[in-house]
Amino acid sequence: MKDRLHDELKHILSDGLITSLFQPIVDIDKQEVFGYESLSRGPSDSPLHAAPVLFDVAEKSGVSGELEEICLTVAAKNWSAHALDSYLFVNMSPSILLPPRFRGFRLMKLLHQYHLKPEQIVIEISERYPALQLQELKSSISWLKSQGFKVAIDDLGTGYSGLKLWADLKPDFVKIDRHFIRDIHDDLVKLEFVRSLVDLSSRLGCTLIAEGVENQAELNVVMDLGIVFIQGFLVGRPKPYPTADLSSLPDKQQLVPKSTGKLARDLCKYIEPVEPDVSLREAWERLQKDINIFSLPVVHEGRPLGLLHKWRVMELYGSQYGRALFEKRPVIHFIGRDSLVVDQNSTLDEISRRLIEEDFHYLKQHFIVVNQGIYAGLGTTRTLLKQITQERIEKARYANPLTQLPGNVPINNELDRRLKRQLPFSFIYIDINDFKPLNDVLGYQIGDLVITRIADLLLKHFNHSSDFVGHIGGDDFVVMTEMESVAELTHEVQVAFKAAAHSLYPQDMIQKGYMTALDRDGLQRNFPLTSIAFAIIRVESPCDYKPDQIADFAADAKKQSKKADRFCYSRILI
Repeated sequence: MKDRLHDELKHILSDGLITSLFQPIVDIDKQEVFGYESLSRGPSDSPLHAAPVLFDVAEKSGVSGELEEICLTVAAKNWSAHALDSYLFVNMSPSILLPPRFRGFRLMKLLHQYHLKPEQIVIEISERYPALQLQELKSSISWLKSQGFKVAIDDLGTGYSGLKLWADLKPDFVKIDRHFIRDIHDDLVKLEFVRSLVDLSSRLGCTLIAEGVENQAELNVVMDLGIVFIQGFLVGRPKPYPTADLSSLPDKQQLVPKSTGKLARDLCKYIEPVEPDVSLREAWERLQKDINIFSLPVVHEGRPLGLLHKWRVMELYGSQYGRALFEKRPVIHFIGRDSLVVDQNSTLDEISRRLIEEDFHYLKQHFIVVNQGIYAGLGTTRTLLKQITQERIEKARYANPLTQLPGNVPINNELDRRLKRQLPFSFIYIDINDFKPLNDVLGYQIGDLVITRIADLLLKHFNHSSDFVGHIGGDDFVVMTEMESVAELTHEVQVAFKAAAHSLYPQDMIQKGYMTALDRDGLQRNFPLTSIAFAIIRVESPCDYKPDQIADFAADAKKQSKKADRFCYSRILI
């Protein structure tokens, strides 16, 4: 059998019988394809058709390098035939990137042959294979980046040294292996692992891609965690031609506004849990003692296993001989294992969405709240819905009528809440430059359109579950966020706003680059086309400041931002 596979591989390599398939990588926020990964296959009628078998046999036969070069050539040839602007992701093992095998000029020659640019290509380095010669690998990666290539670490979490590769190679993208995405909505360990990667990627300025997203429940969790890029059967299977199915992505117009108030920990009540080996009789006595407890959490070594519902015990005891049959048995046999488990920092909207979407048979009465996977208490759906309703009423009462964003009262409440939480955050004041001349020259309808467009852009770019976007009034906005990549996001908003706003000017003004209007003294003069100024206050020690102090700092920073390079001024409060 071994000899037959070796001969088959030799035949495939000599005749170049490799097929390249393309699987989409989708940007959830923009609802568009970001790029395609090229996946290599052997002939469909060959025992080496599947990629794992093909590459495994090649490695054992000592021809991995030859196979990878053929795969790269086929991928480049097929990709060039489609002439797409999106990124092409190609796999390369660390071994092929090491000298003496690595030949940069051959790679550049291949791209030139098929009219491709390095800026279009993302090199994926799999974590499944050990990178023993790290210094040599870093040298090759540095050269690739200098030529314009982007770099991704593939299969993070499945191999030898993923975090070490991440730290040393400083990739542009990190792809989370599908193992950690599969059933993430039902696996608390996977959820916490991926959550830690999201936090790490935010701090390191790296983009995460979730692989293996196959159903709506997995997509919902990925979105809740703030991951923007996904790959998996839900949005497209590998095919000979680039295509994607975006129908499963949520309609942005139907997204529920984010909660601006309490988190799961604010609604949870600590109910003394029981161990899984406690008898049903003991648990029932607990339930009878307190008429306000309708479910008991069953916990082992601090981690929740499920809930024992009062109605379930009554159902068992209500059957003939039920009490005699079941009361001495451990509660582990009678718990509901479909209990909703949420992190204590989950927003109310995240919890309500999961309550509705994860089970279509009945609405759960309770949800389990955890802190880093350890039981913290129970929340009730009734309290959750009551709180959300109150927040919706409050938001509607104080929302800006034009943008529907939270106004001054919710902004002040949110600032006060963040200072009391004592977690570092950024307070960003946004103002539109030369807005009055725009209003005077183009009219208030265009002015209102500009304001709504900046509101949309802020919501689009500051879309993490903990982000807050408010509208003070007029052309002034506020953002509060815990993310650290604020400078990059503000620059992206400025670029997008310039394109959106300038399209509203008449062509002659765009060509001139200015508009003529009366200033505040009634004198006619030329004004630049409108732009945005960002004043960023990074609050590192929230407990040391009061809301009015932050407001004063922001007002001063706003003045500085009007004079700053690129209209962006930052200040850190230690």
